[in-house]
Amino acid sequence: MKVPSPSAAAPDATLLPVLFLGLCPAIAVTARVVDAVWMSAGVILVLALSGLAMSLLSGQGDSGPTVRWLRALVITALLTASLEAALVAFAPVASAALGIYAPLIAVNCLVLGVVSPGSLPASPPRSLLAGLARGAQFAVALVFIALIREALGAGTITLFRIGAFTGTIVITGIIERPARALGAAGGGLLCLGYLAGAFRAVAPRAGVKSSSPEKAE
Repeated sequence: MKVPSPSAAAPDATLLPVLFLGLCPAIAVTARVVDAVWMSAGVILVLALSGLAMSLLSGQGDSGPTVRWLRALVITALLTASLEAALVAFAPVASAALGIYAPLIAVNCLVLGVVSPGSLPASPPRSLLAGLARGAQFAVALVFIALIREALGAGTITLFRIGAFTGTIVITGIIERPARALGAAGGGLLCLGYLAGAFRAVAPRAGVKSSSPEKAE
C-alpha cells in the first residue's frame, strides 16, 4: 500500500491568508462587477510592474527587508499615481467609478507583492510572471465576490457597454426581491465571510479525498 506524504497531499494554503488580507481593502468596489474588473486590472498591472522594478533594483545597495519594503512602497505609490492619472485622462468613467478607492491599488499590491511568500527579488522575467500570477489570483477572487454580491444583492450583472448592449444583465426573479444586505456598505465583508467559510468547509474534504491511500498491485 502506497501512502503519499502529507506535504504532497495537503493543499498549499500559504498564500490564502495574504490573499484574504489583500481582498479586504478592495471589497468596497465589489458592488458592481465592472468596478471589480477595473480594480483587478489596476492591481495586475501595478503588481507586475512593481515586481519587475523591484527585481531590477535588487542589486542596488542594501537588500534587507526594510529597504525592500521602502522601495516597494515608493514604486507602488508611483505606479498607482500614474495609473490614476491615466484613468482620469483616458477612462474617466472608470476613474469616477473607483473614486477614492483607486489608491487602494497600492495597498493591495504591497500586501500581495511584499508580504506574500516568495516575494524576495528574483530574475526580472520571473518577477514579472509572479506579479501577473498573484494579480490574476486576486482578480479571480475579487470578480467572483462582485459577481455573487451584485447578482444576489441587486439582481443585476454590470459589465461594459458594447454597441447595442447596455452593459447590464438583469436577473429575473432576483431583481424583484434581492438580498439587499449584500448591497449595503458591509455586504462585501459579509459575502467574503460566507465564501471563506464555504471554502474552509469544502477544502478539508477535498484534501482528504486527494490523500486517500493507493493500493499497490
